[in-house]
Amino acid sequence: MENLRDITQSCRIHIDKDGRWFYEGSEITHPYILNTFYSALEKDEHGRYRIVIKPEVCYVDVEDTPFVITSVSGDSEHGYYITLNNSKVYKLDPSKVWVGDNNVLYTRLPDGMKVRFSRVAYYDLALKMEENETGDVVLNVGGHTYKIYSGDSRESGVESREK
Repeated sequence: MENLRDITQSCRIHIDKDGRWFYEGSEITHPYILNTFYSALEKDEHGRYRIVIKPEVCYVDVEDTPFVITSVSGDSEHGYYITLNNSKVYKLDPSKVWVGDNNVLYTRLPDGMKVRFSRVAYYDLALKMEENETGDVVLNVGGHTYKIYSGDSRESGVESREK
């Protein structure tokens, strides 16, 4: 078992639905501090987010997801790339994109972490989606068609088929 001192009462950090970090109601904007927190953020065995900077741990209140997709680049032939609010870039796995409650678009990173599309990134990817002959919303990537499902129950293992 980890021997960490819980300082949650004194650190009071909150991440809003847009991926902005706050300490006692004031937004944290210093790049070094944010990068330190991003690097130290993890999920515990109960699914709670926490910042671990040994020997201390601070549990963080997360409104939706700690990481938010700020932009989408690429094309349907070679694939799409997503940039997160921590400036990291990942190749988008179109089989892991789904629409959640309130029409919010999500995906999963390679490590399984759920990330939310910002409004701008959502619209950027939505412009690349199409409606197929049966009325489903799909994303065509690399010669495959990926159906975009609604709801967390279909957030992984999404079917794809050759175009």
